[in-house]
Amino acid sequence: MNTFKKAITVTACATPSPNHRRLTLLLVLLTAQVLPTMALAQASRLNASWPAFDYDGKPAQADGSYSKAIVAGSQIETAGYTAETRTMTAADGRLQVRLDGKNYKGFPAEEYAVVLANLSKTEPTGIAANFRSLKISLDKPESNKPVVLDVLRGSTCEATDFMPEEFTIAVGKEHVLTTTCGRSSNDFIPFLELSLDDQNGYLFAVGWTGSWKARFANTGQAVEVEIGMEGTNFRLLPGETIRQPSILVLARKNQTRREFKTLVHRFMLENKVPRDPKGQIIPPILAVASGGGNKTPKMMADILQYCVDNKMPFDTYWVDAGWYGAPHEDELYSNCGPDWWKYVGDWRVNTTTHPTGDLLPIANAVHKAGLRFLLWFEPERMTDSAPILQVHPEYRHGQLVDYGNPEALRWVQDTVYGILAKHKIDVYRQDFNMDPGSVWRSMDAADRIGIAEAKHITGMYKFLDDMRARFPDILQENCSSGGRRIDIEMISRAHTYCRSDYYIGRKPKDTAFILGQNATLNLIPYLPFQGCEFNCVPVGDEYAAFSIISSGTVITPSDFDGGIIRREFTDNETAWFKKVFDVAIRMRPFYIGDFYPLTDETGAGDDVWCAWQCDRPDLKAGFAIVFRRGAAADESRTFKLGGIESAANYQTEFYNGPQRTMDGSELQNWTVKLAPRSFQLVFYRKQ
Repeated sequence: MNTFKKAITVTACATPSPNHRRLTLLLVLLTAQVLPTMALAQASRLNASWPAFDYDGKPAQADGSYSKAIVAGSQIETAGYTAETRTMTAADGRLQVRLDGKNYKGFPAEEYAVVLANLSKTEPTGIAANFRSLKISLDKPESNKPVVLDVLRGSTCEATDFMPEEFTIAVGKEHVLTTTCGRSSNDFIPFLELSLDDQNGYLFAVGWTGSWKARFANTGQAVEVEIGMEGTNFRLLPGETIRQPSILVLARKNQTRREFKTLVHRFMLENKVPRDPKGQIIPPILAVASGGGNKTPKMMADILQYCVDNKMPFDTYWVDAGWYGAPHEDELYSNCGPDWWKYVGDWRVNTTTHPTGDLLPIANAVHKAGLRFLLWFEPERMTDSAPILQVHPEYRHGQLVDYGNPEALRWVQDTVYGILAKHKIDVYRQDFNMDPGSVWRSMDAADRIGIAEAKHITGMYKFLDDMRARFPDILQENCSSGGRRIDIEMISRAHTYCRSDYYIGRKPKDTAFILGQNATLNLIPYLPFQGCEFNCVPVGDEYAAFSIISSGTVITPSDFDGGIIRREFTDNETAWFKKVFDVAIRMRPFYIGDFYPLTDETGAGDDVWCAWQCDRPDLKAGFAIVFRRGAAADESRTFKLGGIESAANYQTEFYNGPQRTMDGSELQNWTVKLAPRSFQLVFYRKQ
């Protein structure tokens, strides 16, 4: 601990002599080794703490009657973390709290998952109320100072999606964040960053795909943090088991917030994004889409053929909503079809659109072309058209399929998994277009508040986990009316592809493109793989195009004035699409590397610059992109790039510009001159 403090002092205060540079490097390396250990030691209170709740009207543990134990044989050590399971059991021998904890190696990070169980096979538990998965007190460096809570707005299909929000919490005050609708990132993204001062703080990631609540109270000497479900007051039935929100905490020690975001992004890539059976990161997709509501299968085939003939760089063919339901005819040039929502839950293939009664003609053609086949589902919602309701009306509450009902869940699994197997689906896309919070509340009795939500979320995780076990090579995509289910549990299971539905269709002025920049810069440290619809981009508008392009993107050609289906694209349009997406596919590998914010989080205004960098240390290469919005002041800015060696030479290639060699010191301090509403993109590689 003392060694760390000395290293920081010397590094910060020495003069820049050649010997000092060598000393500094040594101390930096020492710091890199010591910092995670120190931060982890401070954060380790998480895995020494216990959830907080009232049990039959009394604060749990207040009387010291709870028995605590480490589960024998639960200690696990892997290359990335150590793990251990602890239990806490009430004096009545019934209610047990289980914590599956992890301490991550190389990162100042800890987490635990929370499971509640009734150990009795004959008697219910007492009432557990106001259950908080996390209750922790964090010491402050200065007792008389406020603290700052930084969050991002959630996704509500508005231009303000993912805007930063900052809350200053004075001594004696508190701030509470909550979402009640039942979708985890509707109101706020559940990655909550608490700054104790300019250089130190914590990030709290809430692992819950429903409604959650977080409280931060500044007492002066400390900050009290409490996080859990939005509302709980329940007893468990004999033998019943439910999940509660998991909690991930990363400590920020002697770092700026920008530096910390790079660390968070590294952590997410290394520990949370989905991987294939060989343990390799599954990269995001670049997709071309046809609507499932297209009137004939030939329309789907024509879109595919257009991409093949023009050597478009897409790797995935996407069939969106509308392919299912009783025989019916949609509008001729519609993407999803106006009635796509009416037939959700009826997963028979629409034989009017697909006379073979399946999607094999397009699935086989896609695979023959060497592409992956993506199919859209919304398996948690069911309208009145679903035939299963005639036999099992109890499977549904409102329009919500009851995943807490084992029989209903089994029916969904059998149905969806059967379609995946028959069509050799490579990418499963899950949508969810309703707010389930009110439905769950209507299902709960007074002594079971929170149970319907907990059982549904538990069932939904089981649905996705069982799918991965049965189809280990499948890629899962997560959507919920855009980006309303972005949380640590979903990110660890599925690529969260769709950031916001605001991108669908043309929007006023540059609002959609500003949102695209914001979503990448602000959100990607937490959500490394993300994308959105391209159809808000006018053909030829490169500022708009590269504002939208992120680690993943989808284009639906028929959304461009009925392109391919109603009219042929011109040669110029085709050439422009190919040019843009050739660059997008070139950019994509670098998102599996270090992410450096080059500006602070940006909002919905048109008066700022926005910039970021993606760097692959293993390739000694990367790219940086800078946007000057339409009303932004200053014609030039200098950006400090990360991962660049000042003494090295780099081969650089500018978008629509020259290739040239730059020395590292020049590239490291990259000065960009731009006209209003323009951008610059540079690829670089160390020579």
